[in-house]
Formats: sequence, structure tokens, C-alpha cells
Amino acid sequence: MLSEELRRQQKALPIYGHQDDLMDAIRDNGILVIIGETGSGKTTQLPRYIIDAFRGTRVGVTQPRRIAAISVAKRVAEEYDCRLGDTVGYTVRFDDKSSSRTRLRYMTDGVLLREATMDPLLSHYDLIVIDEAHERTVETDVLFGKYKYNGLQSSRLLKRVKARRPDFKLVIMSATMNVNKFSDFFDECPIFSVPGRTYPIEILHSRESTKLGSLKSSYLTKAVDTVVHILEKEVRPGEPGDILVFLTGQHEIERACQELKTIIQQKEEDYRDTRSRKDREEDGKNSQIPVSLSQLEILPLYASLELLDQAAIFGPARRNSRKVIFATNIAQTSVTIPNIRFVVDSGFVKQKMYDPMTGMDALLIVPISKAAAIQRAGRAGRTRSGICFRLYSRDSYETEMEEETVPEIMRTGLTGTLLSLKRLGILDVNGFEFLDRPGPEELSAALKELYLIEGIDQFGQLTDIGRSMTAYPVNPMLARSLVEAEKIGCLEKAITIVAMLSIEDPFFMPKKEDEQEAARVSHERFYHHSGDHVTLLNVYEAWRDAEYSKDWCHENHFNLRHLRLARSIRSQLRSIVDRNSLHDKDAQRQTHKEHVDESQRIDDGGSKSSHKDDDRDGSKFKKTGSPQPIPSQSFSSSRSILQAFSQGYGIHLSKKHQHRPMFYHYLASSAPSSAGSNVSSSLLALHVSPLSALYLDEERSLTKHGRRVSRDLEWIIYHEVVYNVRAMMRYVSKVDLRWTQAIMDRAKLYDQGAVWLNGERSELPSPTEKDSHGTTGGHGTSHKREHSEEGDGDVSSKSGPK
Repeated sequence: MLSEELRRQQKALPIYGHQDDLMDAIRDNGILVIIGETGSGKTTQLPRYIIDAFRGTRVGVTQPRRIAAISVAKRVAEEYDCRLGDTVGYTVRFDDKSSSRTRLRYMTDGVLLREATMDPLLSHYDLIVIDEAHERTVETDVLFGKYKYNGLQSSRLLKRVKARRPDFKLVIMSATMNVNKFSDFFDECPIFSVPGRTYPIEILHSRESTKLGSLKSSYLTKAVDTVVHILEKEVRPGEPGDILVFLTGQHEIERACQELKTIIQQKEEDYRDTRSRKDREEDGKNSQIPVSLSQLEILPLYASLELLDQAAIFGPARRNSRKVIFATNIAQTSVTIPNIRFVVDSGFVKQKMYDPMTGMDALLIVPISKAAAIQRAGRAGRTRSGICFRLYSRDSYETEMEEETVPEIMRTGLTGTLLSLKRLGILDVNGFEFLDRPGPEELSAALKELYLIEGIDQFGQLTDIGRSMTAYPVNPMLARSLVEAEKIGCLEKAITIVAMLSIEDPFFMPKKEDEQEAARVSHERFYHHSGDHVTLLNVYEAWRDAEYSKDWCHENHFNLRHLRLARSIRSQLRSIVDRNSLHDKDAQRQTHKEHVDESQRIDDGGSKSSHKDDDRDGSKFKKTGSPQPIPSQSFSSSRSILQAFSQGYGIHLSKKHQHRPMFYHYLASSAPSSAGSNVSSSLLALHVSPLSALYLDEERSLTKHGRRVSRDLEWIIYHEVVYNVRAMMRYVSKVDLRWTQAIMDRAKLYDQGAVWLNGERSELPSPTEKDSHGTTGGHGTSHKREHSEEGDGDVSSKSGPK
């Protein structure tokens, strides 16, 4: 039974008084937009109202972040008085707490998009709630998007479900007032407004006239100093109200937590040293007694935080203590933290930015928008009047910040998104009507990447490899590597490496300098001469051989939490392989039966064309299912492993510069220059990360005629690039150039314009064309599309955002 306290909290939420009207609006409208300020109760209460009002209805609720999906599902399960995974559950990538009994499932929008690619009618749901739609993730925009269906009529992914299932309902929820765009996009559907509960908020800007560009180097220190000011000047002992500080990422947050602890400890020590007992007795009432660490709970909040640590953030503070929470923008709208009175806004956020020329994503620290600043300030006025301290000036707010946050789809790589669209049978992705349309360079670059890794063929059709790639909930390059690993017999090892590449850095580096050298020596024992991919495999298998020991991680300086997550991801990937293998066995039995029946007809005097033989031999238009079962005996040398990853990451092939200690992106350097541009002159200098197993190979170079020359490090592939002072390649391995020859051949066809990736050609190619063009193709911007209203996006040498 629910406690009286829970019932009181539910009734106190602003949405409680609108329950009946909301249910009437959902009952009367197939599509409804709801405005509800953060803290109004829309995320936790509305879905619960729905499953109570509409008996038997199966509801899916999307969240932009996994931590929000998990924490909200736990809260709602508690309020619904059921076990998590029963009536209420959640599904996020690599973690599923739901069952056949689940009627209310919280999930990330990426999970819903994957389900839509496998089940376009979303038959497992009767009503979908798209929550936090204002965050405009790529997956949300694709779910909202409209495209040419069968080349004739317009259809939206979610609206198509509505058209084919009249009883299906769609609810779109946003925390901002700017929702007319959603309503207009869905044929001016109704808008229902739920008022928030806010108290007066005082906003204090920095008095310094520092520009945002200069503030970027000092915002962390200023944020910690502001927290100290609040603790010393703005609050009184015993007065309620916690502090929420917005920073940009896990590393900065952990550093800020440590710096605040150090400052508080130092102030306590200084106070004890400078004040004698007699002095404290005489004027203790007038002296400034510092805040004690025992009175504070200093907590981090970021996406990969463990569930146990999350509980401390959302639960009540200890008696006579105050919480100071350093958080990413996950606390901006996705989750509601109770009892926040003070907000410290750094003015920055870490965003993924994409360069279509090099095909590289980079996480960059950029200024927030005015809309984001308003949302951050609003966190201070949920339970009582609050104060927001902005570390930037009013002038910076007015003149340097954009009005709205740039939608993710406008600033991120689209390779995985377009693979999903192709899986849905959408050939003309340029004709897909996005809520905000990405640039032509981004669309063309994503099509090119899909083509180079054989996800689509030269006519834009999804290939057998591409269909197999969609079975894995990882980025397309990793999925392609797994498909190739299965083919050459090293899938078990590749799954482990993919799991390790899907987590934060497993290598732990102590903060104390005297301990760092011991950590480096320990890590080097696991280094493999080929590079980081097999090194990651060595680490995981050593931990496995140590029976997943916590002590082993401590002794060898590895992050136990990250390794445990890798183990969980590996288990999920392995279960996907097992399901696909079972599916393939059933399909093979059916195929074998059909083959026997056909053979009998042929033996009886029938005739048969050679088309099926051609398909069995690997026709480019063959459509097969998921990956084949893993061979019982696998050849898993480092060579075969890297050969598999070269098929996924050959597009990240880099070559050592002949005269300088750097690498350059090889495919970008070999692409022909467009008119008036010079691709080679704009190539980015790439460097091996100091944390890489190959870093010493690059640095320990010989001197020949006065220049540095690297040893045995000419061709490499990398997993990703991160920008600090220089562009650093993370997870680097040596490769044989011959392994990437097929990718380079396809790149050559692409550059020649001999391919039609966006369905510019609707007729099937002749056998002669198939033989002359190979198996896959590129952009084909000179060819006219038959079923698109908008022009093609051509591939430009102009770089995207950096």
C-alpha cells in the first residue's frame, strides 16, 4: 500500500488537478501535444493515469537519456506499488527490466526507434508518449519525420502507425512553451498546457565582463568558488535548500567534487589553527565558523553514474546536512532533483559536433543557449524561492548565446540514423522530411560511410551485411566489425572488444602523482604490440581469469565499475547472437525443406533457372536474415581480429606523415578536390593518444637526417577522435593496408560518381552494370531522382562544425 507521504506528494503536483481533463483530451484525440514545466509531474504521473484510465492499454514512454528512463521507472514502480519489471518496467540499451506483464515501459528514444525498424507498426504498444520532445534528439526527430511512402504518398513513422492502427495514440510532451512547431508538424493537433509550480527566482550574473571564450578556461574554478560563497554567505545553519551546479562532463565533475572537498577541509584546518579555545569562547558568536565536511553531501551526477550513487541524489539529505550536486545537463530537464534552492550555471555544455569532411565526431565544450539558461535557472524554484548564480555576464547572455539549442540532428553524424531509415525501406533519405533538415554534406557523408562499410549497395539498397548490422545495438562501424568477425571466425573475441569500446576508459589513473607511475607500469603489462583493440581484450580476459575480482582491479589500476558494465554489455551482445543463431537455424531448416522439395521436382523432369544458385553464391541483391551461428572452432588471432575491425573502421584509416610526428585521415587526403577547394590543405593533424599502447611506438622514434621517424607505425585505424590541445586518436591499432583495399575501391567508385546511394535510379540494374560497378556505390549527384521533391545533397569539401 502507498504511504500517506507518497499520496500527499502525488496530490501536491500541479498535474493532479488536471487528471480528468487530460484523460478526456487523450481519449478524444489521436495525437496530443502537452506542455508541462519540469516538476509538474507529467513524466511520472501522466503515464500512470493512462494505464489506470484505459484498462489493458500498453504504454511506451521515451526519455532522451538512459539515467532518466531508469530512475523514473523505479519511481513510478514504487508509486504504483509493484515490483520493477512487472506492471512498470524499463528498457535501455544493454539493460531490460520488463516482461510480458509490463504495461508501462520507459525507454530511451533510441530503443523505440530500433523497435520501429523491426516492427514498423509498433504492435507491442497501444499508446506512445514522447517525453522531453524539446530536447530534439536525433531519434526523436526521425520518429517524427515524414517521407515518401511507396514513392507516392506522404507518411510519418509514428503517423503511419496511426493510419494503419486507428486506435493507436501518440502523446508528445515538452517542458517548453515553444511547442507550436510540434503541433504544426502533426497537422495542427491540439495542445494541452499543464502549469508548473515555480517560486520567485533571483538571477545573479557575473559582474566581470569576461567573454564566454575566455570563461571556458576558468569556469570550473569559478563554479567551486561560487559554491563556497553560497555556503559561507547565502545560507544559515539548518536552513533547507540544496545546491545544484551545472558542469560539462564526468571528468570536470569529479575534479570539482575533489576541489570543493579540499577547500572545505583547508578552511576547517585554518580555523582550528588560527583560533584558540579562549578566543572561540569569547567571540564565537561573531566569528565566521566554516562549514564542515560532515555537514555536506558532495555528489556527482552524469549519465554513466551507478544506480546506487543515483539513489543518494534523488533521496533526502542526511539530517543536518546539505547536498551539493555537480551535474551535467542531464539535470536540466531529464530528471527532477528535489529540494534545490541554489543553482550555479557555468554557461557551458559538452556537445557532440560532426565534421562531414573527415567523418569525425568530436565532443566539444560550447556555450549553452538562452533557452537552456532559463531551464537551468528554473531548477532553483521548485520548492521555495531560489537563486541562480550565472558565471557569465548579462552582456554575454544577451549577445553571445543563441536563442535555442541547435537540434542534435543538425550537429551529429547520421550514419546510424540512415541505416535505420534504410532498414525501414526508405530508399530516398534525402526526401525524408525532418523536423529540422540536416545539411546536405551531413546526409551525403552518412550515405558514403554506409556504402564504404557495405551497409548499402551502389543503388542505395540495404545489403545483407547492412541488415545483419541492424541486429546489434551499437554504432554501425562496431556492428560491421561484428558481422565480419562472425564471417572469419573470431566473433567471441570481437564481442568482448566491442563491449570494452562501449564503456568509459577502463584504465584507472590515480590523482596522486607518486601513484601514477605504478599505474602506468601495471597497464603496460597488458599492452599488445598491435595496439589497443587486442589490449582491451587482454584486460578483459585477465579480469575474467581472475574471476571478475574487485581486488584484481584495485591491484592493477582498472575501473571496476566500467569493467562490470563491459561484462553486462558483452552478455547482452552474446544473447543477441544466440537469438539470431536460433532464428537462422529455423530459417535454414525451412530453406533445406524447400530445397529438397525443389530438387525432387527437378528430378521428376522439371526445369529450373539459375537465379537461386546466383543468390546462394552471394548476389548483391540477396536479402538474408541475421548473423550465422558461431563456428565451434574459432581462429581468434590478433590478425583476424584486426582484419574484422578494419572492415568497420577502415573509413578511419590513417597514415603516418612522412616527415612529421603526426597522422592524417587517408580517405580524406585521397578524395578529389572540388572546384575552388583544396581538401589536402585542410586535413586535420591526428596524434596517438598518450593513453594508447602505441603511444610509445610513436614517441620512441629514431633520428635520421635531423627528423623524427617512427618505427613500424605507418597504417592505423582508430575508434574515435577527441579534441584537447590536439586531435587525439583513441583506441588505435596497426593494420595491413590490404585489409582495407575493398573500402578504398568503393571510395574510388564513389569519387567517380558511378553510384546512386539515394535511390536516384529506380530501375533494376542490368547484369552488365552489376559486374562493372561492383557491389556497392556512392552519391551520384548528377542523376535525377524520380520520387523526391527536393534536390540531392552533394558531397562538398567544405568542413562542417568544429
